[in-house]
Amino acid sequence: MPWKLNVLTVSIIVIFVCASARAETAKNLFYERSIYTDEYGLSYYPDYPPAIGETITLRLRTFKPAQKITIYSDRDLKIPMEYRQGHWWGKFEIPGDYKDGGHFFVVWIRYPGHVLSKSVVWYQAFKEKISAEEESIVSLYEDIIFTEAKESAVDAEEETISLLISTEGEVMSPEASPLVIKGSQSISFKTRTLEGSKEGYTAGTTQSREETLRVNISGSTAGTDIDATLYKTNAIGVSQVGENEEKISILLKRASTEAYLGDFTADLTEAEFAKLNKVLSGARVRGDYGQWGFSALYSSPKGYSKFSRMYGDGTQGPYKLGYSPVVIDSERIYLDGILQSRGEDYTIDYQAGTISFIKKIINTKSVLNIYYDYRQTVYQHATYGLRGFIKPRSGIKLGATYLDDSDSFVGAQTIRSSMSQEAFDPQSHSVVGVDGSFILDNIAVDGEIAYSANNLNILSAASTKESGRAAKFNVNSTLGPLGIDMHVKKIGSSYRPIAEPEPKQAVWEYSGTLSFRPGSLFGGKGNYGYEKYTQRGIVYENIYKTAGFQLIPEQLPSLEYNFSEIDESNDPVTGSSIKRVITKNSTEMIHQIGFLSGSLKGTLEKWLSGSLTKEATNYRKVNVGVATVGLDKVTFSSNVELENRQEPGGLQPYRRTYNLNLSATPSKQYFVSSSLNKIVDSLQGNTDVLDLSYRAQPNETLKTDGKYTITSVLEEFSATSEAVSKQAGSFSLDYRPIKAIRLRYLYKPNFTRIVRTQGLSYNNEQQQAEINIIPVQYALLGLIYKLGNSYSIYKSDSPNYAVKENSLDTNSILYTIKMAPFQILSTEFNYLVEKGDSRTLSSTQEPHTYTQGRDVGNKFEAVIKSSLSEKFSIDSRYTYQKIDQGTMEALANLTDTKTHTAALKGIWNPQEIWTFSLSGAYSRTTDYLLSQITYTFSPGAGIIYHLGDKLRVDFEYTYSKSYSGATTEKSAYSLRTKYALSDFVDLTLRADREISSSPNYRLTDITGNVEISL
Repeated sequence: MPWKLNVLTVSIIVIFVCASARAETAKNLFYERSIYTDEYGLSYYPDYPPAIGETITLRLRTFKPAQKITIYSDRDLKIPMEYRQGHWWGKFEIPGDYKDGGHFFVVWIRYPGHVLSKSVVWYQAFKEKISAEEESIVSLYEDIIFTEAKESAVDAEEETISLLISTEGEVMSPEASPLVIKGSQSISFKTRTLEGSKEGYTAGTTQSREETLRVNISGSTAGTDIDATLYKTNAIGVSQVGENEEKISILLKRASTEAYLGDFTADLTEAEFAKLNKVLSGARVRGDYGQWGFSALYSSPKGYSKFSRMYGDGTQGPYKLGYSPVVIDSERIYLDGILQSRGEDYTIDYQAGTISFIKKIINTKSVLNIYYDYRQTVYQHATYGLRGFIKPRSGIKLGATYLDDSDSFVGAQTIRSSMSQEAFDPQSHSVVGVDGSFILDNIAVDGEIAYSANNLNILSAASTKESGRAAKFNVNSTLGPLGIDMHVKKIGSSYRPIAEPEPKQAVWEYSGTLSFRPGSLFGGKGNYGYEKYTQRGIVYENIYKTAGFQLIPEQLPSLEYNFSEIDESNDPVTGSSIKRVITKNSTEMIHQIGFLSGSLKGTLEKWLSGSLTKEATNYRKVNVGVATVGLDKVTFSSNVELENRQEPGGLQPYRRTYNLNLSATPSKQYFVSSSLNKIVDSLQGNTDVLDLSYRAQPNETLKTDGKYTITSVLEEFSATSEAVSKQAGSFSLDYRPIKAIRLRYLYKPNFTRIVRTQGLSYNNEQQQAEINIIPVQYALLGLIYKLGNSYSIYKSDSPNYAVKENSLDTNSILYTIKMAPFQILSTEFNYLVEKGDSRTLSSTQEPHTYTQGRDVGNKFEAVIKSSLSEKFSIDSRYTYQKIDQGTMEALANLTDTKTHTAALKGIWNPQEIWTFSLSGAYSRTTDYLLSQITYTFSPGAGIIYHLGDKLRVDFEYTYSKSYSGATTEKSAYSLRTKYALSDFVDLTLRADREISSSPNYRLTDITGNVEISL
């Protein structure tokens, strides 16, 4: 079968070459002097090399369709790129203070499917036009420099578009401005005292206090930019255990020097062996002065480094990391070698130590590598590092790094002797490394050597001490269209990098790549790589072989062929011996017409496993994709993968994968965003992931919006963990046929489906319909009708999970009339009818029996508000409520009550600063089950004093007494004061006291808050 695919590929190549040869030779385009990578070609216009100080036009052509491209200069200037006529165009004015020689652009490309790529492109710029002889030298230099750029593009996936710090010239500070200080200090306290007993409260006195300080200082003084933030909290609660949190960040910038104090992520990543990239708390200083630079840090880590590797389970998660809580921002998650972005690709629960993916299902062949910090420290710990580099001449860069990550002697002996379980000794760890890169004539060379020392117990002179070495060497050579890359790496069995919990050791690795790209039409590449290493005590040995070519004629479909073979000795997750060879042959055709691109890809894949008896699994895959290119208001990408496989046992299962991403905002009235990932597997069943939201308002009378999500996760049941599909939505439709009528409908589905049984384990569906009519200017008629249906299954009913544990069906209708017939009078009348039927599992053994329940409620409410004058108003309210609750056939054997309530409140404003109120309420409750009538009287009074925005005092008193089989009496006092001591200080104090004689208790709450704002 593979030879048939190869014959087809060669035939298509011949057709394309013949069809495009004439068109290519007839053109004389300026971009023939383009710089090419594996992803794109970048052209400079009108001439290359460009002159310093002139404005140049950049034209970029990607070899695969891209949805967005952004370019940054080496001074962090953004160059917007616009798509037209099959290319991306942008303009850049080369700064007049640039030096002769090499400069670079950082190119960010967003491909369909939210794939982000980053690469660095070097170019030459001179103050004057150069001669033809010099130009040929520049051309040779350009070929060499660009090889380095292609290496930079290998690890192109990044979480965010982090801007590049300038490496040429000074960083210009904003115009000096006075320091601006903003902040607030808040002190709050609460005291609660209960004498006697009250349901839901604890007797005695409880106190809590919390202090919060926020300060921000920003601006510029004496040529130094300052941005400082202080956040500090201190809380003491009921348990008398204080909780303290303090965050300080101070950033100082002066010319090319930067100092930072606070929490930060160490970004010492220029070297491979002597690198540090974890969350720290301390100080960092760095500077870049063109020909030399440095970076230094002294800090304490916020946790221990941990590593977790696992296969996907066919769901979105949650995937447990193993340790929790996790240090915020410390995680780095790789899915099949691609770095994932938090918020876009996954969410993380730092407290529980779990991650869940947002828009995709992680299949069982995908490998997750997760690096994170476990938020726990035992010994006092310090991390410090220093890195410096120099550029003695153009094309040469030398660097050195020293890192130390060690426990402290201080208190270590006491802490170690107090450990009872899982005791571990304090350790010291340091790494020193030297690296360099050279570009000479037609060869680019870079290398690194490093040494590590690890003391496994600093408390013992006879402790085990480990030391190791590591080295690597890379050579890149470009002769015209021909490129040669060679890579060698050797790591000793005892070498340990900093902050790598389970590093690869005893590494022997080498690879070679041969590439050929004479221009934009054709490119080819082949690679051979070998690696052997030890990790977790297991020896891995792998061989990698790849080959491929691209045929990319303009205005015609492109063709790409790729071959790869991976020979693995061990399973990458479990480490078990598998002796597996994975061979792939794929051919892809891409064609772009206007703003649409389409792709067709065929893949033959063979997994051959086993040491003695070989077992082969054959895959046949076809991918069809469509995507938009260069559109701002609409981005769309879709892909369908059809997979058939033949397993060693004779089974021939299939798998269908459908992916769709759409985001469109054609106008302010319309918006839609959708992400769909659907998998149909003949063995594992169907899984779906959907995130849909939309908004539409075609005219002033009609409006609709909605959101619907589907997530595939694991859920714990009594006996098993089951893959489930959780689906929830919210939809609304608002229609106003005429000004006096408004119709509205709301629908909220929410259910959980068990994938294995396809049955629902939970369901909660809510519907609501509304109608509002305005027959005259000062009147409104309204009706709201609600329906509810919910149930949940009995989770111990394994394995079928078909028995319902409880269910509830509800419906209600609310009638509303609002009127304001006069300027001094407004009225509101509401009538609510509620009904509910429930079933609760009472016997878990077959035959299952249920207890039925019924709820019926009727409530009428009348509210009248009148303003008899500008200083006097009266509010009145009457409520009637009937509640019936019953079980089985009885309608009211649990609750059968009827309540009448009348309330009246008068408000008098004799002066602008004074407000007085008197209130009274009466209620009569009849309990037909107890044959008891309860009367309650509740008089009250209130005073409000307010002096503008300076002072406000509110006092309320309510007395309540009930007469029934037992008399209850309660008095409630409330005093609230808010005082602005100045423009920056506010004081708030509240005191509430409740006194009851039956039951007998006294409850006092006192709360206060002081807010100081700058």
